[in-house]
Amino acid sequence: MLALTACGVDEGDFIAGAKFDPCESNIPICQYTAGCAMGESKYIEGDFPGYVNFLVTTPADTTVVVKLFFKTRDHPGEDTEIIWYEPGCNDSYEYRSDGDDIFSIAGGDRVFAREQKLRQKGDHWIEIFSDARTHYFVRVELKTPLN
Repeated sequence: MLALTACGVDEGDFIAGAKFDPCESNIPICQYTAGCAMGESKYIEGDFPGYVNFLVTTPADTTVVVKLFFKTRDHPGEDTEIIWYEPGCNDSYEYRSDGDDIFSIAGGDRVFAREQKLRQKGDHWIEIFSDARTHYFVRVELKTPLN
């Protein structure tokens, strides 16, 4: 059994049950535009260094978990940021790597996850910036008060 868990997560496991979204839309949110509307049944694929953004619609008091799967791990970079916004974008919450090795944090399963509880119901804009060199997949998990 230990040998099976040592293998970690692979790309197929990470995206299982989700539909690819190219995230190339222009959905108005606040005074900006989001690339796509994400939910637990979708995933995004792309390359860092760079930037990706999307919106997630939630009920009040929902924890939104942003999960990054690193298909390649060329360099962890120095600065990875995830910003979650409340509806209206007046309040935000930020994760910053501050030089930490995000590949090491992800570990053998190559999944880097950060979560934030969002108080208000509605559309939440989420931005991810990273100077890491990697091919990634993004998914979200929603932890509502009911689950």
